[in-house]
Amino acid sequence: MGNGGLCIFALCTFAVWSAALCLYDLRWRRLPNPLTVPPALACLFVCVAAPGFAWGLVWPALYFVAGRGIGGGDVKLAVTLGVVLMALGGLGAVLAAVALSGAATVVLGLALRRPRLAHGPQMLGAAWAVGTFVGLNGSV
Repeated sequence: MGNGGLCIFALCTFAVWSAALCLYDLRWRRLPNPLTVPPALACLFVCVAAPGFAWGLVWPALYFVAGRGIGGGDVKLAVTLGVVLMALGGLGAVLAAVALSGAATVVLGLALRRPRLAHGPQMLGAAWAVGTFVGLNGSV
């Protein structure tokens, strides 16, 4: 399998993983450890091996500091999404996804008039949107 095939495989795997997390979070408002911990640990290992990617940990750090309203599953998901976006488009991509996911959650909460929402789908949607933008344009 060449590089193109590997990229397609990675995108398909990420898409299936994203869909599973979205469906689970929408149904139970939880992000399951078996789907969040292994990729988060792998990304932490990447940060140790390539410290430049550690800037991707800005996303989970912001959630950790925020405290109330952000679940542990969201923090673990933010580790993976932040490091992947850091690898794709740098700190600008990470910050764009943080802002986009937060804005989407606020707008959705106001539109649906719900005080509590699953945040994982907005995080994943923002990561896909920013990642796609970076892929098409080269940067944020």
